[in-house]
Amino acid sequence: MAVEVTVAQTVWDRVFGAATDMIEDCFARPETRATAAAMISGLLREVDTRNCWTLAQALGHPGPHRLQHLLSRARFDHDRAREEVARLVVRELAGQDVVLVADETGDAKSSTGCVGAGRQYSGALKGVGLCQVAVHLAAVTETARVVIDRTLYLPRDWAGGEERREAAGVPEEIMFATKPQQTAAMVAHALELGVRARWFAGDEVYSGREPRAQHPSHPRNPHARSPGREPRRRRSPA
Repeated sequence: MAVEVTVAQTVWDRVFGAATDMIEDCFARPETRATAAAMISGLLREVDTRNCWTLAQALGHPGPHRLQHLLSRARFDHDRAREEVARLVVRELAGQDVVLVADETGDAKSSTGCVGAGRQYSGALKGVGLCQVAVHLAAVTETARVVIDRTLYLPRDWAGGEERREAAGVPEEIMFATKPQQTAAMVAHALELGVRARWFAGDEVYSGREPRAQHPSHPRNPHARSPGREPRRRRSPA
């Protein structure tokens, strides 16, 4: 058992080190790079609640200020970092059967001032509540699951409210898109970056025809599964 733990730790250290090395140029300052690596490490720890206070305590920081600065004021190229992680996935998972999996999560909010916040359904909240909803795309194999893309769902009232958008700093190019449309765009981008997947999986929100209809390059023979139903195989359009 001790040998297995040592080997697993060695593999983890190698992959984590490779990931942080690949994104180091996305940060202008070494201090920001170090804080980002520390925060990722903290997020992967077993803590009851994950916020800047609890993560700082778990990491041995004197307070949450470094982590708060990273999230609110520090400048770094997060889009490029996301793409570099996807490229690392291509390298590390080469030769394995990869499934692209779409899922979403809700983050409870106390007001509608946060971008995208509103009363909407979230499985994480077990119903309708005031929250933000983010859609994620993960590359999954028998031995690994890596989130390679994400996008914030912007409800129609947010997308169409010019004053609200301007006050919150929503970029002009961000328009309303359904969750399946957002997923289709993320899948297409993953394929462009070299991710090779023969299958796609998602619950009933993502198991419709829209992602495949919009992107003929969608993985072949997508496997869409809804809760409580038998898996369904569907062939992408030629």
